[in-house]
Amino acid sequence: MQSERRRSSILWGPPGSGKPLYLASLVQWLTRARDEQSFAVLPANDDVASWVGRRSTSHPDGVALTLTSPLPRDASTFRIYSISDAPNALRRRSSLIAELTPSEAAAGDPSSSRLEEAAGVILLLPVATMAASAEARDAYVTWFTTTLARLPERPGASPPAVWMPVAVCLTQTDEAADAVRRDAMQWLESFGSETVRALRAHCARFSVFKVSSLGRTPRRRDGLEVVVGSPEPRGVLAPIRWILAETAPKAAA
Repeated sequence: MQSERRRSSILWGPPGSGKPLYLASLVQWLTRARDEQSFAVLPANDDVASWVGRRSTSHPDGVALTLTSPLPRDASTFRIYSISDAPNALRRRSSLIAELTPSEAAAGDPSSSRLEEAAGVILLLPVATMAASAEARDAYVTWFTTTLARLPERPGASPPAVWMPVAVCLTQTDEAADAVRRDAMQWLESFGSETVRALRAHCARFSVFKVSSLGRTPRRRDGLEVVVGSPEPRGVLAPIRWILAETAPKAAA
């Protein structure tokens, strides 16, 4: 595999936002979208691969979801490869182009030194949980606005001074019957106008995405949460594609 300049992104979300499922969907269940550049997301080492594998197990009706411990903090990197249909002149079909690092940081915590060096950040918000509980909604909105205020700013820049691309992912969208028709930005704003105000106040480059790591709502079977059939992730690669496009070297005019 050919290594190019790596662009690192941070995957950040509060407890319950769906980081393990999102990562499992990228590694285990993602299928290629027609007429789009193909990418593969792989764990960087055996510990991370084992962690992803423990997130689900086979079930007679499909795939059973299992709980996992947090990722090892010192070995939690995933690698993103660009895949070509035909080999290049060096007979290579894949190139390592970026890395994805989940963060377990709490609200207000600036994560780690990796955040200062990151090319982009992906923030997860669980819309079904937020819609079901006013307390949860308020907690997640507070986490979101506090986190935006702690993102690194470009020195001397006028507001909005956070220059790295910020992708906001609305997770759990498979639990909303009208998710396909909903506008992502309006959906985010429905949880409080301060969410969109904070984005516009802090971030020079941002976009909002609707994500379903499973593509369907799990069913309770034999005491387990089971995805009947196979998971069919929707929209999980879109924020990564967007950050890669935003951070790609621009062609000279």
